[in-house]
Amino acid sequence: MAAHILRKTLIFAAVNTAILGSASVYSQEAKLNPNKELEVISVTSTKRVKSIQSVPLAVTAVSAKDLLENGVTDILNLDSLAPGLKSGVSGSDARPAMRGARTEQVEANDVAIAFYSNGVYRPRHGQALAGFVDLERVEVLRGPQGTLFGRNSFGGAIDVIAKKPELDITEGGMATTFGNYGHLRGEGFFNAALTDDTAVRFTGVREIRDPYVENTFNEDAGLKDADMYFLRGQVFTEINDDINLNVKVETWQDESNGGGAFGYHILGVPINPATGKTSLSAPLTERIGRDDVCGSNCGRFGAGLDNVATPGLDTAQAVSSDPFTQQFDYNPSRDVSDVSISAELNWSLESVDLKVIAASMDYEETRLTDGDFSTYATTVDGNAIESKTNSLEVQVSSTYESDFEWVAGIYLFSEDLDNAFLNGSYGAVVDNVPDTTQPQEFQYASWLNQIQLETRSAAAYFQGNYAFSDDTRGIAGIRYTNDSREWDIYGQNPDNLSTLDFSVLEVDNADDDWSKVTWKLGLEHDLTNSQLLYATVSTGFLAGNAQGAFNGENSYDEQTVTAYEVGFKSMLLDNSLRLNASLYYNQYEDLLSTRFQNVGGTAVSFFGNAGEIDATGLELEIDWQVSDALRLGARAAFTDSTYGDFVTPNVFEEGGETINGVDNLLQLDGNDVQLSPKYNITLLASYEFDLGDNGRVVPATSIQLSDSYTTNDLPFSFGTQESYQKYDASLAWYSANNEWSVRAYVQNAGDELILLRTVRFGGNVAAADYANPRTYGVRVGYNF
Repeated sequence: MAAHILRKTLIFAAVNTAILGSASVYSQEAKLNPNKELEVISVTSTKRVKSIQSVPLAVTAVSAKDLLENGVTDILNLDSLAPGLKSGVSGSDARPAMRGARTEQVEANDVAIAFYSNGVYRPRHGQALAGFVDLERVEVLRGPQGTLFGRNSFGGAIDVIAKKPELDITEGGMATTFGNYGHLRGEGFFNAALTDDTAVRFTGVREIRDPYVENTFNEDAGLKDADMYFLRGQVFTEINDDINLNVKVETWQDESNGGGAFGYHILGVPINPATGKTSLSAPLTERIGRDDVCGSNCGRFGAGLDNVATPGLDTAQAVSSDPFTQQFDYNPSRDVSDVSISAELNWSLESVDLKVIAASMDYEETRLTDGDFSTYATTVDGNAIESKTNSLEVQVSSTYESDFEWVAGIYLFSEDLDNAFLNGSYGAVVDNVPDTTQPQEFQYASWLNQIQLETRSAAAYFQGNYAFSDDTRGIAGIRYTNDSREWDIYGQNPDNLSTLDFSVLEVDNADDDWSKVTWKLGLEHDLTNSQLLYATVSTGFLAGNAQGAFNGENSYDEQTVTAYEVGFKSMLLDNSLRLNASLYYNQYEDLLSTRFQNVGGTAVSFFGNAGEIDATGLELEIDWQVSDALRLGARAAFTDSTYGDFVTPNVFEEGGETINGVDNLLQLDGNDVQLSPKYNITLLASYEFDLGDNGRVVPATSIQLSDSYTTNDLPFSFGTQESYQKYDASLAWYSANNEWSVRAYVQNAGDELILLRTVRFGGNVAAADYANPRTYGVRVGYNF
């Protein structure tokens, strides 16, 4: 396998060097980068502004330039530039995975890979899907950040950092993107200096796109479209030489059809033809509703709505062989409103720096989609989420000259969350077919409920570095966190099923709290002025949480991780070659698994602590400015992530075993962790043609090579994505004064079908979610 990967790497580099290197005859006079030195980005991943090469931590910083040149406009494409990150998605939920930490829990639960915006934690999974615009950089911190970040940075953290207003300058820019699927995106920014010490910056985006998933029955009801706008306004002021304040207001509104529920494409039902029962390893029978493929042995359940074993083929509920073509009647919707305000105060005192970050956010999301996946008007599924959060972080860091450098802080966070799974039907059905002898009036299910959850989190942290010598430093950090939760659960009013009416109190004033001390120890050593070697051990945790009492329990316990890391960072060949590597071992305990309870014709998920995961891996980042025009790069992750003692219920009728007297359980010990391929490599190449007064042309290519991986904890027969190659390419022109730019691009040029998530729906139906198909377009930009 290693030889196969190396051969592909060498072939790719040789081809790109031959193609791009042939341009040198046209650019012998070019002085695009005469020193051939790579840019060294400063990051704030240690709560200080430091060169990324001097930070003893596996962190990738993707600059605004690299985001643009690689067409990365949101978190779902970020994994091509951040080794170890795998971007999963199901419906309208981001499910990132990193170093064995996977996002299995959604809805009212906390995220395993924390998502931040300028250091402000965003707790809901849907908030991670807001697009990137007018950014300084994106920092991807790999491994638990249990001391300095803390808030749910269990497997890592992603911090999206917007450009702040600049003093003494007035500038702006705008760009329009035209692409296939009717894609149209307009974006712009404007920076203005109001006075010598005050500046403002405004940013806006409007984006529309036809659905990637076509609905052949109802052309208005496709999935994975775009219809959103985003606005950001900032005011920066220098109060005096020592104090500055930046206030930021953002709003993101999305009115698209969305991406379905927890998967949009029905694969069929895994039925054992010998027994007529559903099974983990059985072949898929292409059916949703009634079907006579299996004769009398077929299980009668389709999408959770069959009530009578009526034989006969139902073509209105046929399974499509094309994952980007569906047919159903209901017009889906995803309505998102995300409004936030934050303020960052920086104050340089005599011997310390003080930073205060305060933020308030109001996030609402309601999504509805066809629940029976057919042309019949029978059922609707979805979610309703309302999240109001407030956070405050006060941080003090040393600035005086000393062998001991430290940072300390307190962090307060609160969230008031209402979350409900939605399900409704238009009337009685028999084998997924409306029973026309009964009244057909839309009603919400009587068993619906809403969790109203209050979370209060408080933490205090301290981390220091002590210089034992000019070359060697020790690292020690500690954080104490207390998460307390109170919740009520309200059921749907059975006397008012025509509207959502959560007025029946089912669980009153339940509460729990989880406290944890997390820590970090390490050692770093400068081999040379440009080479750093470090080793750390750290811990992290996710607090327990509330849930509906479908399994007789109304909460689950905390999850923990212990992580070991050895890293090497270097700038070589007169700073033209950057080579960073990290070797890690993470041990996770008490992780959650998803369980299902069949309720009212659908499947309601809940969670339980199930077991452990062991993850070992090697990550590489390579950037090489070969000449003043040619640049090559690579991002690589080699991973061995497996489940340890991990017991979870089987969601199908057959395939499990009896463990401790309980039937139909699954022991996952030794299985690969979902979204953790053995290797994932991205190879990058670009070349700058200097055209003198006519500007410059930059062709760029990349290839992502991924090993096979699973897409669910459970070993579904339909849940494996085979190894694949994904190609992206672009050709950009920039005017001599950099005012104008035109970039043509194609992503997923080979139209590779990439599976991201599989899940079992109600009635034992298997569903899947896929990455985007081939997209291409042109972006035209102008700066002034």
